[in-house]
Amino acid sequence: MVSTWPARRRFWDRIAVVKYAQAKVVEIPAPGGDEAPVRAVPLAERFPGIDIHRVLVADRIPTDEADPRAQNFYRALARLFRVFGPHEPDVPPVPTNRDSALEHAYTPAHRELFPAPELPAEYEDPDLGVLAVASPYDGYLVATGEGTFEWDLRSLAEYEVHPGLVRLGVRVEFAQDGPRLRATAIESDLGRQVPGDAGWERAVGLALCAATTHTSLVRHYNWVHLVPGAAFAIATRSALPTDHPVKRLLWPHIFRTQFSNWVTTVGQLSVGGDFESIFSFTRPALLRLYDDTAGAFDATVVDPLRDAEKRGILGVGLDLPVLANSLAHHEVMCAHAERYLRAYYPDDGALAADEDVRRWYESLDGLVPNGVGVLGDVSGIESAARLMGSLIHLVSYQHEARGTLLWNYQMWTDVQPIRVYENGQDEPADVYQRLVNANFGLNIRRTPMMRDYSYLALDQRGRAAFRSYLADLLALQTRLEAEPRALWKVYPEMLEANMNG
Repeated sequence: MVSTWPARRRFWDRIAVVKYAQAKVVEIPAPGGDEAPVRAVPLAERFPGIDIHRVLVADRIPTDEADPRAQNFYRALARLFRVFGPHEPDVPPVPTNRDSALEHAYTPAHRELFPAPELPAEYEDPDLGVLAVASPYDGYLVATGEGTFEWDLRSLAEYEVHPGLVRLGVRVEFAQDGPRLRATAIESDLGRQVPGDAGWERAVGLALCAATTHTSLVRHYNWVHLVPGAAFAIATRSALPTDHPVKRLLWPHIFRTQFSNWVTTVGQLSVGGDFESIFSFTRPALLRLYDDTAGAFDATVVDPLRDAEKRGILGVGLDLPVLANSLAHHEVMCAHAERYLRAYYPDDGALAADEDVRRWYESLDGLVPNGVGVLGDVSGIESAARLMGSLIHLVSYQHEARGTLLWNYQMWTDVQPIRVYENGQDEPADVYQRLVNANFGLNIRRTPMMRDYSYLALDQRGRAAFRSYLADLLALQTRLEAEPRALWKVYPEMLEANMNG
């Protein structure tokens, strides 16, 4: 039988390159007031064939976000997945040499649009102790006792994987050595391994596979885009009047959320979509994972300081560089929200008396599983500012750190396999190619955070607050540029204003 893989590869590479080249930065218009509120419905109702019920999404794409041409493109893409998808059986494994693998998959046409990924220094000799605090996987570290910590991803073992793959349930144990960590043991379907064991390197690869799978599927898509991100956008669009100052504060950070979530759901969760074709889980297991992790969502993860406190990693002498980077952005965003609110509300009582803001909060709290009270409420300005600043941080910083930032980590499958095979083989070339093209698409340039959004404000008070925010972002950019560069580091100039597709 003649292989169609070379033709499929050329076709889908071309799709990826054209999609990237034709993407345009979207200008954010002022909110309009002539449209009925958006309702939240189960994802399975909005997308027949995607059997996820505990995730709520918008019942439609609002008129000002709609892009019929792009929507038709993604509908056609979903049909193509089924008739001429970027896979076929028995494709040879990706080249063992990491540079050869990337050179083959990331073509000159790709590189002309966006630079190739860089290899993190920690991947030369994979160091889980460093990666636990200085990588996109920093959010998994939890204290278990005095000087002991863990990554606990054992729950992933409950989900069926494609034939021939190792299940992803993993627990990594860490011990503290001064400000650093070292991995001391890994428990998984491969057995219990400690440094020096013959199976240690393979166990490290499985641990990284589990972390990157959970980050991509759960921490990024379910816990940024779908569960809190969609709720934030629905509540802000539907519960606040067009000319309300809080709506103008939040508008740059929710505009086009429903469009983005629609196109990415079609592209990634449809039959034959990216997620089931790249990662380890079978389709039924993948859909169950989304339902389960939506129901278990804890809004504490949206606030980096409270999340770190809950995980017990503060005040124990650890060097936590990613957390410090995250908190620096979070502080600027919370300060922006507080400055803006104080421009319109003379005191806590004035804010608490605003029925529109109360309705917004109740809508948001009701849409997010287990509520958002851990982030703050609207009984006072400081509490409301922390809640709103955390939501801005979610759709900008966390969207970047749990999504786009994986570009420099996921491509090196000799260290961090995207699938782990029972027989020890490497990923087939079609799986690797789809991984490369999917992550390439995440780097499409979108509406930047570092832009003057004062034109959205109702009056001079709001305009001044937006301009002060831009000045604070510029100052943070300058400060971070003076520090040593790192691939895990997020800079304000990298941030997008929202999760626009």
